[in-house]
Amino acid sequence: MMYWGYKFEQYTCADDAQGSPDSGGVVNTNEAFCTVVQTRLSEHKLLFSGEVDCREASSRAPPAPACYIEMKTSAEIHTPKQRSNFHRYKLLKWWAQSFLPGVPKIVAGFRDSDGKVVQVETFKTSQISQLIKTEYNCWKPTVCMNFCGDFLSFVRNTVKEDDPKLVYLFSWEPHKDVTFTIHRDSEYTFLPNWFVKEITGLHHDTNAPPRA
Repeated sequence: MMYWGYKFEQYTCADDAQGSPDSGGVVNTNEAFCTVVQTRLSEHKLLFSGEVDCREASSRAPPAPACYIEMKTSAEIHTPKQRSNFHRYKLLKWWAQSFLPGVPKIVAGFRDSDGKVVQVETFKTSQISQLIKTEYNCWKPTVCMNFCGDFLSFVRNTVKEDDPKLVYLFSWEPHKDVTFTIHRDSEYTFLPNWFVKEITGLHHDTNAPPRA
């Protein structure tokens, strides 16, 4: 089941704008295209990478990220309860993943119990909030962004030491405060030594005095 989403991408995406999807190939979950985004949330400047599934094939498509498309799959909806759960939980994840990177469109394939896509629907990221506004006590985009902004402020006020071997592990549960633990030279350390050496050397070269 975990490969159904990848297979949906394989059926709908091609390697180039003039090509056709290769639906018979083996799914490779290690392949990905990532975009680097620079944006701002409140007083925070953000620079991050996000995975992008595909882009519009038209040569008249707008420049990135406005041409990007996120591909998703979800179970077919039959009842009002299923639709409400889709609005409350699935659309929240889809919106959160697409909003900050600026991905404007989500193409969803709704599958039956056998994993076969029986319906395809397109959602505009900017209009998802309109779809959920009639749901009682549902999530709100402004609340999500305010929480994210407050969390980034908490991180900035907490992390004071610049050490690639030092990791602050943050966690949060609903209706509780954000907590963190500190780990040095632990299993959570993720920056490889070669990367640290390259970045440190680049920083030193940038700040070096000019030669005579």
